[in-house]
Amino acid sequence: MNRKTNFGRLIGYVFFFGFFIIGCAKKPDISSEKDFEKKELSELIHILEGYRNGVLANRDGEKLRTQIMTFSFAEGNRAYFCTTVDKPLYAQLAAFPYVSYCTFPEDWEPVLSLNGKVVFVEDRALKERALESNYYAKMNFKDIDNPLLRVFYIDVEEIETYGSGGVNIYTAK
Repeated sequence: MNRKTNFGRLIGYVFFFGFFIIGCAKKPDISSEKDFEKKELSELIHILEGYRNGVLANRDGEKLRTQIMTFSFAEGNRAYFCTTVDKPLYAQLAAFPYVSYCTFPEDWEPVLSLNGKVVFVEDRALKERALESNYYAKMNFKDIDNPLLRVFYIDVEEIETYGSGGVNIYTAK
């Protein structure tokens, strides 16, 4: 990628982060709702596969934090990612496993948010698949025997979409 493309993406992420904060502040209270439409993650997989870099929001003690995260693959209602054991993110996810991952196409229609619990995996086949489908992880970890590699999935409980038509919240099937 060239610098102009990287700068454009950076501006997009900054804009998205502002949009994300505003959207989160106006989110309806869903704890009392029980009749959300059900949607399978596979119905929106084209967004995740087409725009693999997104923003992962998680807890760091009492604080919230976000970081860019690259999607690997999805299976059922599980969205897989890679991280490294020596970064603070790993400890944060282990201590506070509930997260939100957001990504979006270039035209922002729709912004996709996946909410759920993080589960780390040790299965070699899943690790191989996650590494092979994630260009960034493959470049950095090289193979699944790298002792720093950690693969996790978000067990998606809720799917949200934001767009010109408003906010839609779904229960994952």
